[in-house]
Amino acid sequence: MTAPEPDTKTTRRAVLGTTATLGIAALAGCTSDGDDPGTTTETATPTDDPTETEMGAGTATDTDTATEQPMANPDVPILNYALTLEHLENAFYREGLETFGDDELMDADALSGFNETLRMDVPEYLATVGDHEAAHVDALTDTVEQLGGTPVQEGEYDFGYETPSEFLGVAMALENTGVAAYAGAAPKVVNNDVLAAAAGIHSVEARHAAFLNLVNGEVPFPNAVDEAQTVDEVLEIAGQFVTSEVDPSVYETGGDRPEQQRKAENDTSDVDVLNYALTLEHLENAFYREGLETFGDDELMEAEALAEFGEELRMSVPEHLATVGDHEAAHVGALADTVEQLGGTPVEEATYDFGYETPSEFLGVAMALENTGVAAYKGAAGTVAADAVFEAAIGIHSVEARHASFLNELNLESPFPMAVDEPQTMAEVTEIAGQFIVEN
Repeated sequence: MTAPEPDTKTTRRAVLGTTATLGIAALAGCTSDGDDPGTTTETATPTDDPTETEMGAGTATDTDTATEQPMANPDVPILNYALTLEHLENAFYREGLETFGDDELMDADALSGFNETLRMDVPEYLATVGDHEAAHVDALTDTVEQLGGTPVQEGEYDFGYETPSEFLGVAMALENTGVAAYAGAAPKVVNNDVLAAAAGIHSVEARHAAFLNLVNGEVPFPNAVDEAQTVDEVLEIAGQFVTSEVDPSVYETGGDRPEQQRKAENDTSDVDVLNYALTLEHLENAFYREGLETFGDDELMEAEALAEFGEELRMSVPEHLATVGDHEAAHVGALADTVEQLGGTPVEEATYDFGYETPSEFLGVAMALENTGVAAYKGAAGTVAADAVFEAAIGIHSVEARHASFLNELNLESPFPMAVDEPQTMAEVTEIAGQFIVEN
């Protein structure tokens, strides 16, 4: 039995979709009704001057007619903050890919330990990442405008690289900073549709970061939960590359903000969401525990799926898979503890049949599970009320995306098949997970 591969998967040579596939630009429509937290209806108070009252009798004036006064949408500063980072990343890839040709990138010293298969992928994948960042810029710009705001403009930058290897190193730093930035900003987002789009970009940034960590010789997923960074922390990092003036006031969200829509009453409690996530983490934890007991390091390194890769990457696979397994075990422990702290009863691990027989099949199921995990966390994000729970969930969400990026690469699929990751509903994910569960 093999898990169905996510609908978002494309082959490693597939052409990237354009911004039309993003759907972010249509987000403004979600706040155009009477419940829009970004607009208010003010009713003028009649004047106390009787003369003015008589003069205005029978005539509609500005002082006695209800008028709509547009106010800044509460999510505009957050979107402009994200747009500032996307402008920086977009300019970085645009300039870098104009500076270095494909051969220069493939021959970068940083890639000397990898064989031709991975090195040949690097220029194409960097171009895809650049296309993603350009798509994010366009979509965020359109959304800010539709929400009544003024989009921040691209600045002037000095990225400081001189060689292809230095370019790859800066790319890694920028993408990991992007992951931390989205994680820090997401809890403040008011509108759930904006939140869903931001979560989809957040996980794509994590996919980028994992691949760039890999080609720079770093662990693709260094932590079990990605840490968030504040606006000030991120702007300090970004400021190292920005040579033009930056007005930080455009990112100020203010103290008097509407409550996030994810905190509204719904049929799903935080305990329900946590137990849903725990069900998936139990499944993944058991999968890696059993698989790494079944196959030794040599068997994994010699998997047919890895035949195109060189020795350096193949030798790293068992250790990286063990790290992924450790992450899933850590997620199980953290989620179970949180459910108990909230007064709930954590779901127990079930009995599973994962259906693989060879190391390559094991890697294929791993890819499907991790991509499903990304879609599951994104789909549930808008139902988590407690900020602390949400912050932890968004940190796990991006780690699942890092895992998925690495496993896609091992299975000869694009590490980042879309500019924005798609969600799946609880029902859809439960159906996928149910294919492996033989006894609850």
